[in-house]
Amino acid sequence: MSHFLQTQRHPATHTRLRRLAVISLVSMSSCITACSGSAALQRLQYDFGLPTSASTTTAQSTLQIGLADIQVTPALDSNAMWYRLQYDNAQQLKTYAQARWSMPPAQLLTQRFKIRLLANGTQILSTGNALTYQSVLHIEIDEFSQIFTTTSASHAQISLRAVLTKGKAIVAQRSFEAQFPCQTADAAGGARAMQEASDILSRDIQQWLTQLAAT
Repeated sequence: MSHFLQTQRHPATHTRLRRLAVISLVSMSSCITACSGSAALQRLQYDFGLPTSASTTTAQSTLQIGLADIQVTPALDSNAMWYRLQYDNAQQLKTYAQARWSMPPAQLLTQRFKIRLLANGTQILSTGNALTYQSVLHIEIDEFSQIFTTTSASHAQISLRAVLTKGKAIVAQRSFEAQFPCQTADAAGGARAMQEASDILSRDIQQWLTQLAAT
């Protein structure tokens, strides 16, 4: 009888094992799907988009300058998208966990500035073989973040210092700051507003350089 019971239990045991295997496969599949979804969110990247119609205006400037590599603070030397909660603790920088810039802020601004300056007729010269009489623009970014004034309202803010040199002499220097409101209180809204703020800065720097050339 003992042998009979053992032989009768085998099919039931196999059935239970098959059920456990199916359950395990379903659980693993769900986990993989969830993890893949999280990975997709982690891979969201933003840049400043394509040049706007304002970038195709008729060239008006005759400036010739070199654009040195833009310098940043250590915190900005990455692809992280930074924000501050001004209503809570404005001194604390936070980063979006599921969004990144496609390149560090210095490269984003360099690319955008070149597009805007060239569109206005400014010639961007190579600084590799800089001549003593060539004007070189040096930029250092101090702030490049999305500032939340409330839980639902924010703006992009870029603060930088610009120094114009000729050879080893400093011709002029000035601080610039631009803010632009975000349409949405998230990374996507911050990215769009940051692009607008960078265009404001490129316009202000263009005007500053033009005024210096006229003096």
